[in-house]
Amino acid sequence: MPRVAYLTGRTYRGTPLGPGAVPQLEEKSRELILAAGKKRGVEFEIVYWDEMDLPQRGFDLAVIRTTWDYTERADQFLSALESHERGGLRVCNSSQVVRWNMRKTYLKELGPSAIETVWTDRPDAHTVSQAFDALDASEVVLKPQVGAGSVRTVRLKRNTWSDADLIDGPMGPAMIQPYLRAIETEGERSLFWFGGEYSHAVRKVPAAGDWLANVSGARFVAETPPPAAIEAAEAARERAPQDLLYVRIDLVLGDDGAWRVIEIEAIEPYLFLDFAPEGADVFVGAIARVLGV
Repeated sequence: MPRVAYLTGRTYRGTPLGPGAVPQLEEKSRELILAAGKKRGVEFEIVYWDEMDLPQRGFDLAVIRTTWDYTERADQFLSALESHERGGLRVCNSSQVVRWNMRKTYLKELGPSAIETVWTDRPDAHTVSQAFDALDASEVVLKPQVGAGSVRTVRLKRNTWSDADLIDGPMGPAMIQPYLRAIETEGERSLFWFGGEYSHAVRKVPAAGDWLANVSGARFVAETPPPAAIEAAEAARERAPQDLLYVRIDLVLGDDGAWRVIEIEAIEPYLFLDFAPEGADVFVGAIARVLGV
């Protein structure tokens, strides 16, 4: 039976994870993946991503899963993946894909389906003021080019924002995007492909009075996305690296009625399998094809 290293982190939001553990948020997904693996004859073992002897332990493949502490040690994370690969252990998604996906400048490659963005090495009052005009926006969102979980992400309103609002924003390279009001009503759509096969989609709606769809209080539901959203996601996926074991594409409806890709997650996406359990079989099926079983 082929053995797969299920890569996780040592901590989640500052809390240590013991050997073989995953963040509580991921426990149901882990159970579903391991059960699907048994049906397909694939064995998973949960290991830390920074265990440097993985290539010597007889694994046939390493799959990045809940490495949610990697942003705290991004350079070390990438070096560890590259070391595993040099040792002969295939990693999915590859270190090359991870490097591409770490910095959100990949949005520049996605064509017209991507949300319009102003890029800056370091945000300041002048840059933000210019961005309002360049984007023709009444509100903008300022976020880091490298980051996850909406950390140091701020929303600014034209004519009412001040320099003080930038204190909680990015400290380095940043991106400025128009605030899309549909996030409050339509929410955000996350679409998943495993091994190039479409699996499922989830709608994420912020809590009343909030605008972030990935924080406590948000509502998640599995549902079939509008055809136009699938079309926009497919257009972006065609411009992304093609050797992806898994990918999540997040979209929001623009003020012009067109769906805009706001993020591609090809490193360690939360798969929402607790809302779409059938996706576990698609995910493990993609792994089985990589393994040739």
